[in-house]
Amino acid sequence: MHGWVKLLALALGGLVLAGLALVFLMRSYLTPTRGARIPAYAHPSRALLVVDIQEDYTGPEARKPYRDGARILEASNRLLAQAEARKMPVAYVQNVVDNPLIRRLIGNVNAPGQPGTAMDRRLKRLAGAPTFPKKRPDAFSNPDLDAFLRQNQVDEVVIVGLDAAYCINATIQGALNRGYRVTVVPEGIATESRKPVASYLEHWRRAGAN
Repeated sequence: MHGWVKLLALALGGLVLAGLALVFLMRSYLTPTRGARIPAYAHPSRALLVVDIQEDYTGPEARKPYRDGARILEASNRLLAQAEARKMPVAYVQNVVDNPLIRRLIGNVNAPGQPGTAMDRRLKRLAGAPTFPKKRPDAFSNPDLDAFLRQNQVDEVVIVGLDAAYCINATIQGALNRGYRVTVVPEGIATESRKPVASYLEHWRRAGAN
């Protein structure tokens, strides 16, 4: 009997350690990044960031479809057309999850190299506008995005995409942490969380976004 108790204790201890490791992993994964503050530009510009509007979420054969996918696709294409006319810098942000554990936790989507990971084929693509893959919710976890914005003397980012509870929220905070001004377009934001988009808008307004 004593041996079984010992084995049970070891098993429970292993489960606790595994749980703690998972909590640490997810906390690190979700935490917005920090970086150097942007300088004051003589001739600042604004840029449009289109975040995670991908086949797995909004495409016709989406594996994890968003109920507001059509709405944010329409809003994003409208903003992309305006950005093209005004010669605004544009960046597409693509969620690519190479960690199999995290990928399982988020619904087995966005695997590297899979068709569903591509940006929605119906999304307007502007010539010369780069796509920045990210492995974490915060788009600024890819330092190339920040470098692109600084190269174009951007001090304000206009953000559309999904999900308000995760990637949009983390990207907004990542931008604010670097001194960017942030404008969120409500009709271009979607979420599948229990909270409505309006509650996130109020949270971002209090954090300093427009």
